[in-house]
Amino acid sequence: MKNLIKILFAVFIFAASVSLAQNDGDYTKNPGYFNFGNLSRFIQGENVTEVNIDSHLLSLMNGSTDNNKDDFSQLVHGLKLIKVYSFDVKLDEQKELLSKMNEMDESLVSKNWNRIVKVKEPDEYTFIYIKPAANNKEISGLVVATLEKNGKATFVNIVGNINMNDIGKLSRKFNFPSLDGKDSKKDN
Repeated sequence: MKNLIKILFAVFIFAASVSLAQNDGDYTKNPGYFNFGNLSRFIQGENVTEVNIDSHLLSLMNGSTDNNKDDFSQLVHGLKLIKVYSFDVKLDEQKELLSKMNEMDESLVSKNWNRIVKVKEPDEYTFIYIKPAANNKEISGLVVATLEKNGKATFVNIVGNINMNDIGKLSRKFNFPSLDGKDSKKDN
């Protein structure tokens, strides 16, 4: 039985890798995609989280649920990419990262992203943007950038058709900052 499970797992991994290899991974043409640039200079130490879930993996995750009408299926339906970077920034590099965040702000606004939250306080900087879809009835992208006084930085880009009513659920599911700027707790 253990060998059968191992074989099935290997087949699943192979199928997933073939599916992912067929995707050229070029989400840059999607209007909801935003390139954060090179954050690797700031990503150091042990407290680093990187999440990169593309449409194929979302489909696999969605297909693994017993009921396609469940909350998770509805949350990820229409999503193309979820990218999350969360890391600690050294005190002497925080000013440089804030400068980069301000450049990102200018870039996003110039590309017709709507800034819906801008918080500049001594202990927190948070920017949240949405990219309206061409039909102005949906959202095709979400970007969140935060830096806390303790050096914790988080950058999120969700690409695809986004239902704003479900963003809080998605935040809790993947444990990234919600639109109110507070960390979300995972659903049980």
